[in-house]
Amino acid sequence: MLRELSLQEVASATRLSPRVVEALEADDYAALQDRGHALLVARSCAAAIGLDPEEAALRLEEQLQRSLPPMPLSPWQRLWQSRPREPLVWIVLGVTLLSCVALLLRRH
Repeated sequence: MLRELSLQEVASATRLSPRVVEALEADDYAALQDRGHALLVARSCAAAIGLDPEEAALRLEEQLQRSLPPMPLSPWQRLWQSRPREPLVWIVLGVTLLSCVALLLRRH
């Protein structure tokens, strides 16, 4: 481990199990549950050994993007990404929605 600290000392300082710290050191990202957990572990370990946590997380994120398959998107994320991005589409949708609301209110 960097900074003359043992694996056990880093695990104690971060309150992580030695197995998790060892997995990070060995680039065994599959043992770190998910991306969010891996980034949290990287930040904690970097802070414990005197490195910049955000820089460590950024480097790990770059490694993860190269080594792990992308995380599946939830249905809401897929819907959000498939939304139309052209302003004209949004204007037409807005006018249509307002027209429908106006018609419904006129009926009452």
